[in-house]
Amino acid sequence: ETVEGQVSAGALSPVQRGFHEMLGSQCGFCTPGMIMASEGLLRHNPTPSEDDIRQALGGNICRCTGYVKIIEAVKFAAAEMAELGKGAVA
Repeated sequence: ETVEGQVSAGALSPVQRGFHEMLGSQCGFCTPGMIMASEGLLRHNPTPSEDDIRQALGGNICRCTGYVKIIEAVKFAAAEMAELGKGAVA
């Protein structure tokens, strides 16, 4: 599975939209890893705490944003997924 594979019918996934809307990427170097880690987190925990998000993203290093916008992007995606009725998968 790739970050490009998250697109469905030409529309960005909630996580991709979160990174776009909340300005979660700058240089783009870490973005694919951050998006995939975020996607994995939200598939198993659709309502993560900030600590859950930080732990899930801990294996990815960003040198540009300081993580604030990235965490906001994941929260945005979680809210959007809840609104769409996409829960966790077993």
